[in-house]
Amino acid sequence: MSDSALSSNLYLLIQACLGGNVDESLCSMSRHDPDWKLMYDLSRDHQVSALLYDHLKILPHFEKIQVSCIDKLKQHSIDQAVFSMLFLRKSIELNNDLAQNNVNAFLMKGALWAWLLYDNPGLREFGDIDFFLQKEQISQGLDVLARHNFEPDAYRKYLLSKSKVAKLYFDTDYQLPLTPTGQEMVQSLEVQWNTTYPRYHFSFAWDELTQNMMSFTISGTTLRVPSAENQLLLMIIHHGGVEQWDKLKYMADLVRLLRKFGEQIDWIYIVKVTKEKGFYNILLESLGLVLTFTGENYLIFCDNNLEKHYPSKRFRKEVINHWENTRTKPVTKSWRIFYFNMINRDRLSDKLSILISHLAYMLEWRLMIPKARWYQKQTKPG
Repeated sequence: MSDSALSSNLYLLIQACLGGNVDESLCSMSRHDPDWKLMYDLSRDHQVSALLYDHLKILPHFEKIQVSCIDKLKQHSIDQAVFSMLFLRKSIELNNDLAQNNVNAFLMKGALWAWLLYDNPGLREFGDIDFFLQKEQISQGLDVLARHNFEPDAYRKYLLSKSKVAKLYFDTDYQLPLTPTGQEMVQSLEVQWNTTYPRYHFSFAWDELTQNMMSFTISGTTLRVPSAENQLLLMIIHHGGVEQWDKLKYMADLVRLLRKFGEQIDWIYIVKVTKEKGFYNILLESLGLVLTFTGENYLIFCDNNLEKHYPSKRFRKEVINHWENTRTKPVTKSWRIFYFNMINRDRLSDKLSILISHLAYMLEWRLMIPKARWYQKQTKPG
């Protein structure tokens, strides 16, 4: 029996989220009836409850499934559909206002992928709205978003209050979370100007991400977003390089993107860029997971015979292990991300660059001192 055989719960959840044909060598434990209480909990951990309910309701033995599980899944699906529509309305409103104020920005990640990749956007769960802004226009963008009652928290307002510290923050970080100051259904909005922390060397300039942008229309509004190629790169960086395929939700995104755009993607460009930036191996491991869990081979677009090597047994086992058991959310994910990239990036030179950049970040006293002062103020009594 495979040391990474799937439980019956995870096997059904993979089928619900991805469809396709799971590698038979992983299915020896998947023939038993699921534990429906554990199944519901697992679906919530992976943020795929709506996908699970959508799958279960078409099964021939639907009426035999535990009623309490079905009722909770159904209610969650209804709630998710409502939230999706509210988030869409707010996303379009913000996108239009940024454009009208000549702020270069595009909608990204969950809120975009729900509408771009899913036949029913309500099936894709997400908790915030993300916009990518051209770095030089962040101040203008924040002014626009403030008029919609979204502002940085007190800590980040403190860091941004001094121009030199603000510059260091923008040079060493990649996102600024905003919270509503009024009564808003959307409780979290994030502004990004890079793909992730620069010290991980995944960086893409605005001009790179906005080459050959594509248009798609939702609810009568046309949005301009990065090309299918750059959507794939952004997904591999975030879902793979940062989140390490932590949840089935992320794999569901990748599978749908590949099914929709895989045949037309410029794979020569994808291979070239991932090799240049040192995450070709993460791309191949990720496409290998798609092959394992759906039987669909997109590795052939990268090179010949890669299916013999990807995913590696280690990579597959690690992903299945935390899909089965979930992972405790750490106070900070920095060490987890660092370790993953030190193991999985392409070359020794890439790993040394990441290490050196982390050391330089920790020694950047002009930023560390203001951060320390802030936390010191918060711990003083009274």
